[in-house]
Amino acid sequence: MTYVIREGDRTTTDGFVIRASGKVVVQSRKLARMGDLVWCPGCERVGFIAEGNPTYIDHYVAVATQGQTVRCECSPGSHRLLASADSVPADMDATVSIPPDLAEIAHIAAERLLSAIQAGTLGEHLFSPLRPPAET
Repeated sequence: MTYVIREGDRTTTDGFVIRASGKVVVQSRKLARMGDLVWCPGCERVGFIAEGNPTYIDHYVAVATQGQTVRCECSPGSHRLLASADSVPADMDATVSIPPDLAEIAHIAAERLLSAIQAGTLGEHLFSPLRPPAET
């Protein structure tokens, strides 16, 4: 059985889910979905949730569950999510990878947040919804 990931849940590199975008709240914390941002102290970068569970969907996006991967600068597959609550399981242990268009948006958001952290200009505006770059 696998359990859902929520805002603030830890990772195998001692990182954490920075902010979850899910609409569903479990024990006062939003569910984390594919594309949500994660801090990684291993590579000192902001990454994003690269997998989700297709048996648990929140507003058309797969919710992340225990053991799914975070995409950052660490070696692929070495940074994984750890569920802190065992009260909400997914129907089964299944994984889908983040679609390329959502991965692009998540990567832009991760880079924007990391730049703001490094520049000391972190503000709430950094968490506003992003749109993919316009094609020219």
